[in-house]
Amino acid sequence: MSVLQRNPVVLLLAAGEGSRLGEDKMFVDVGGRQLIERSLRTYRKAERASDVIIVVPGGAADRFAHLRSPHRHIVENPDPSRGMISSIRAGLESGWAAERDFLVAPADVPFVDPALVDQLVTTFTVRDCRIALPSYRGLGGHPGLYHHSLSQDFFLSGDTSGAREILLRYQQETVRMNVHDPDVCFDIDTPEDLEIAMDAGARWARVEQKVEAKQQLRLR
Repeated sequence: MSVLQRNPVVLLLAAGEGSRLGEDKMFVDVGGRQLIERSLRTYRKAERASDVIIVVPGGAADRFAHLRSPHRHIVENPDPSRGMISSIRAGLESGWAAERDFLVAPADVPFVDPALVDQLVTTFTVRDCRIALPSYRGLGGHPGLYHHSLSQDFFLSGDTSGAREILLRYQQETVRMNVHDPDVCFDIDTPEDLEIAMDAGARWARVEQKVEAKQQLRLR
């Protein structure tokens, strides 16, 4: 197995409807780049990620064809209405994911630092865990990194609460990597998110609001 093949494959999940944004989410302009291109750039530049499997809605492969390359592949999810778990399954069914550790990366989280991805992969390898997740001030972020032995769990579980079922099952074998970058928790879901996307201070303030809301829930 080559060095590239030993690095995890990326499941870049781009099949969601984006109904809250009110337009074709993956192709909205974010600072001069389409959202999908900005997210893909993170994993193209990460040194410790290899193939990227871009999971798109059924029948939409042609619209994403410009993203293809020898190490970037398009896979269709025939029924995205079944939630993120259905896109993860579609990606894992691809031959490019066979027997490979895998990063689960929602494509609407576009500002993750490639160096942070490399750090997550290194932590995963050194700590010899089954799952590694970035965490900003106790708030879970993206991407998540999973051992290849867990791929079947995503087919046997997750119909009701997605990846949460797998995370609960393997919480004793999960490493949460504390990071100082709020962007692991910033996703573009609404027009308000899109409006502040290129203002780092504004989007970090949005994440801080999420952190504070979570802390308030814990105090109740």
